[in-house]
Amino acid sequence: MVAAASLCVAGAASSAWAASTSTKLSNGTIHSTVENGRQVSGNSSLFYSVVKYSKTGGSKVSVTLLMDAGKPYSSGSFSVSSGQTATHSFGGKPVPSGCRATGGINAAGQGYFWTPSLNPC
Repeated sequence: MVAAASLCVAGAASSAWAASTSTKLSNGTIHSTVENGRQVSGNSSLFYSVVKYSKTGGSKVSVTLLMDAGKPYSSGSFSVSSGQTATHSFGGKPVPSGCRATGGINAAGQGYFWTPSLNPC
C-alpha cells in the first residue's frame, strides 16, 4: 500500500508547504517528507527532508535511513525493535535537477525499500 499527500497551509503573513508519502511493509512503514528551503531557510535552492521507519512487528533489525535526490544521502545505522521508530533529518540538501526526492531504508539482510518520489521544488 502506498499513500501520497501534499499539505499547503496559508496564513495571513506566511505559508507552509510540505509533501509526504509512505510505504507500508509487512513489519512496518517508511514515511518520507520533503519541504523546499524557501519555507525553512529562505533559500529555494535547498530542500529539507525527514525519513522515518516505524517498526510494527517481527524481530529487531538494523536499518539505515536513505534519501535519494540525484545524489544518495544516508543516516547512520539504527537498531529498531517492534514498536520503535527510527528518524533522520536530511537538512539543507541541494534541490535535484529532476525535482525528485525518494526516501527509503536499507534493512540489514533484507535489502532496500523505498517510498514514492516527492517533488522538493
